Amino acid sequence: MQTKLLPHNELVSLVECTLSVLETEHEDYRPCVPLLGIPGGLLDFCTGKKIIPTIIVPDLHARPDFFSNILSFKPKIPNTSAEGCTSVLNLMQKGEVRLVCVGDGLHSELRKDRWLKAFDEFEKGVFTGKAIVQEMEEGLSLMEMVMRCKCDFPEFFHFLKGNHENILNTTRHGNHPFRKFAQEGEMVKLFMSEYYGDDVLHLYACMEDSLPLCALCPNCIVSHAEPIEFYSREQLIEGLTDDSLIEGLTWTGNDESTEGCVQKMLEELLPDYPEAVYFGGHRPVKERYATRQKGKFIQIHNPRQQNVAVVNPFYPFDAETDIIAVKEI
Repeated sequence: MQTKLLPHNELVSLVECTLSVLETEHEDYRPCVPLLGIPGGLLDFCTGKKIIPTIIVPDLHARPDFFSNILSFKPKIPNTSAEGCTSVLNLMQKGEVRLVCVGDGLHSELRKDRWLKAFDEFEKGVFTGKAIVQEMEEGLSLMEMVMRCKCDFPEFFHFLKGNHENILNTTRHGNHPFRKFAQEGEMVKLFMSEYYGDDVLHLYACMEDSLPLCALCPNCIVSHAEPIEFYSREQLIEGLTDDSLIEGLTWTGNDESTEGCVQKMLEELLPDYPEAVYFGGHRPVKERYATRQKGKFIQIHNPRQQNVAVVNPFYPFDAETDIIAVKEI
């Protein structure tokens, strides 16, 4: 698909809209932090809400084509309104499906050669060269669609904070600077500062800091990474004020999590859904999915595939049938 960078004023307007939505989300599904009165880190769609299917989107990483394919995908979910005849976009418009993204919007994982070219430019003091412009066209085009969905369908579209939601490349608020193929975190920060200005850079950072951390949905919990330890409902609600919790839901590597914490969270947070499972992305998998924590934690991020997890609120999740390709590649 064709990608381009939004003009300064259009990007400012879109980020401001998204930030406004995030800062005023309804307490019915995003409880406020006690005393502060601001939306907390937890989304809860299990109590007193219309019970609808959840589609869980793995790490996006500058893949606007993947996100576009998700919106046009026509899921078939038995015993629900999603019978395979209507796109995800239309289902969100009608309030009949909920989309939850695990985060990580920027920093392509499939463009190593381009990152290395951009790094060559970066080392020469060129922060808006051809290679990084191409990278940011894809990354910001993806995030443009994400933000438009959040503004248009605030109750039915959600994007959780991942470890790559750190445009300032800072160590504050549970974040860590990022690098993989090059100095991706710093390169993106300096691109945004030089191309759009520090006003946009810091406005975008405010939007990232307002993203929720965890979602409770019928039959599942979702966060970016495997939880490092057990977190209570109260801790999750107050999570955006707790740097260690932010880190513990966005940076956990394989074999770092406390054994049994996922099962305990499922039992305490979703007592009415005994077959519920916990989803995350963060660490790539080689096949369609991988399981941890005795099968209760399901990793769904394969950067070379275009899969989503479709969770039926009325049936136990089956990874073999319910992790579905929106496009075969």
